Amino acid sequence: MSTIAALAGLILVLESFQLGLGAGGHAAQARAPEFLAWSTFASIGVIGYAFVFLRTVRLVRPLSRASLVMSLVAYLAVCGVVLFALSGHGPPGGLETVRRVMPPLYAVAEVAAAPSVLTVWFVHTRLRQLDTALLRGKPGDVLVQVVSLKTELGRCLTALSFIASTGLVNTALLRKAYLTEGMKPEVFPATTVLLYGAGVTAIVTLIYVPAHLRWRDHAVALVEAVYPVPADARPTEDWADGRARLRELAGVDAPLTKTLAAAFGILAPLVTSLFGVLLPGLKAG
Repeated sequence: MSTIAALAGLILVLESFQLGLGAGGHAAQARAPEFLAWSTFASIGVIGYAFVFLRTVRLVRPLSRASLVMSLVAYLAVCGVVLFALSGHGPPGGLETVRRVMPPLYAVAEVAAAPSVLTVWFVHTRLRQLDTALLRGKPGDVLVQVVSLKTELGRCLTALSFIASTGLVNTALLRKAYLTEGMKPEVFPATTVLLYGAGVTAIVTLIYVPAHLRWRDHAVALVEAVYPVPADARPTEDWADGRARLRELAGVDAPLTKTLAAAFGILAPLVTSLFGVLLPGLKAG
């Protein structure tokens, strides 16, 4: 059923894109292979955004309804500023009806990203609660929360990287379509895609890295509270083994593969923009 629903949604979104692009006598241009490829990928991205939203919305755990409302207002204000800036500085020239399609596409992406961003914001608050639990001598409760928060942060990073990367591929495909339409490369230079990639990478970094560093500080504090350094400076074998197992369980000593995966998640938008510029199929000038 979910597959059928996804396919039906894809067809519906694609037809909506085509209707929007073909408005005002531009049906032939909208059906051109390059614009059709762009609208198809954008439609697939919208279905992906819906899946990401449904998978991450359950992670949002505000302390109160008031905190959720305040965070939503702050997020919507930021999104409003971004949409306003993008509406005045959209891709130049080309098929003018693209400008009618882009704002809804931006809005859908920002809605899909909302649960991940809010979850990361709330992680800071939930980490403050762990200090109280640790002071009350409940390290078991803290360990459960530390492991849970790390998993949630990883899912949020994956979701944000996916949304950002698909958006940048959309930009690269749109540039390809514009150039095929006859636009001069200097009007929509490849550096625009790279700048988008760098900007989105910076945003993902600012959202994720502070929360991850704060989480790690709390994980280390848990280990130190359960296995403090011996007063006589003579650690026993049991102390060393127990401390190492707790660090591994809490995720403090992440293996190299997981560290590289997190780094790629942060850099994925920038890497995607580089591929969008360098791949022969997207370069086109």
